[in-house]
Amino acid sequence: MRQKLTDSKCALILGHPGHELRVLGWMKAAKPWVIVLTDGSGHTSEPRVGLTRNLIDEAGALPAEIFGTCTDEQIYKAILAQDFTFFRQIRNDIAAFLAAKEIEVVVGDAIEGYNPSHDLCRCLIEGAVAEVQQSTGTTLPNYEFPLVGHPAAWSDQPGSACYRLNDADEQWKRERIFEYARTVGGTLLTEVEAFLEEFGPNALAEEWLTASQSAASLAQYKQTQPYYEKHGQKQVEAGYYQQAILFNEHILPVITALGMDLA
Repeated sequence: MRQKLTDSKCALILGHPGHELRVLGWMKAAKPWVIVLTDGSGHTSEPRVGLTRNLIDEAGALPAEIFGTCTDEQIYKAILAQDFTFFRQIRNDIAAFLAAKEIEVVVGDAIEGYNPSHDLCRCLIEGAVAEVQQSTGTTLPNYEFPLVGHPAAWSDQPGSACYRLNDADEQWKRERIFEYARTVGGTLLTEVEAFLEEFGPNALAEEWLTASQSAASLAQYKQTQPYYEKHGQKQVEAGYYQQAILFNEHILPVITALGMDLA
């Protein structure tokens, strides 16, 4: 499976620039086309998509046409406005790209209830992959990786594969992560430092990819409040946003409009 994940025509699909830091070793080996939905500006208005483009170039991967074309603010406004056409167009654009490039393996963000953009990125991937499979009559392998927690968190799940970095690539990855995090600063640097403190430096040596299980991951949030709801309320109180995004009120209708059935 490892060979298939590195020798096939691959696409890496990310909700935010910086997510590639989790799979830098695999990205360097597979040299995928990279789709990034947002520019990573958040509420700071400081895009970081240029940093990701530099990393992609260094790794020998290829930036796709869909690369930081939306701001986080646009995504959030579309969610709150229930602009289903906006998200369907993104899904269709991704599907068209995958078909045009004859992509054989898709890798992307997982659903963790941490950030609505991350979770919707996975939903858009699911929709795009389904479109390609329906139009071509072929199966398109579809993998996800965690953005929060240990990289091996789902290593016991069916369809999991581990890409192990050699010493040189692990050192390269470590240097690039800290260089990126120090440039961005703020929350990202804190998250990197906390990650290494909690899981140890060896956690960077393995990158786990798991066959997508998005529908099962999403269904739990009908009953259990995702982290982003709590965090969103704090952002509202801090004056960054006017309204918090809620799963049942805002995310679930978008998911349904994209054709995902959580029943």
